[in-house]
Amino acid sequence: MELPRTRRLRSTLLIGLCLAGAVVAQDPAALVPPAERPRPRDAAALFATMARMSGLEATFREDKHVALLALPLQSEGRLYFFRREASEAGRQPEGYLARIVTAPEPSTVTITPRELRLQNRDGTEVIDLSRSDKVRTFITSLVHVFAGDETALVKTYRVDYTLDEHDVAVWALTLVPRVEPLDKMLKHLRLVGRGETVERIEIAEPNGDRTVTQVLTANPARRFDRAEQKRLFGIDAP
Repeated sequence: MELPRTRRLRSTLLIGLCLAGAVVAQDPAALVPPAERPRPRDAAALFATMARMSGLEATFREDKHVALLALPLQSEGRLYFFRREASEAGRQPEGYLARIVTAPEPSTVTITPRELRLQNRDGTEVIDLSRSDKVRTFITSLVHVFAGDETALVKTYRVDYTLDEHDVAVWALTLVPRVEPLDKMLKHLRLVGRGETVERIEIAEPNGDRTVTQVLTANPARRFDRAEQKRLFGIDAP
């Protein structure tokens, strides 16, 4: 039987990583809001816009529907994503993610290329990704979503991109795991968007639980100074 802590960790990682990939990149100088632009014509076009994003700040509201509970568990918070470029990091581009829940109970999950940090009222736990094959495989797979790496994604997921027939601006991207252990953690992930903006994220788990996240506000052109990189992601200045 899966431990409650493992289930919470899995759900938190799913929401955090998918939120990071959910807000499509935009040109800061563009005059037309992303939601009013033409929707991506296919999955390749959607992933191409995601791949251009180097920084993100977003607010979200989450409803987790658990089979044994009459009402969903609700939470809200803020998410930050930063892509450290190869020239700056001295290696391949690196992604950093901080998911901060502000209500009902504060907590923080920080994902770096090397570790996973969880902070809540009970303290701080650090997981070395080099020593946890299952967690590393899980994170690496989902990182491909917000990295816009379609080539890697199709090796792990069945990718289905559909266009709404009744609304010319609406689209949906559904990812279904094709390999273990992902198929034991996730039934499917669906991103629903308008124009070039994702508005809703739906996650279905094999046990019947379901999580729906609304993206409330987003700035996909966010820039982080050195102090913010240290405070939010633990990145030390070179």
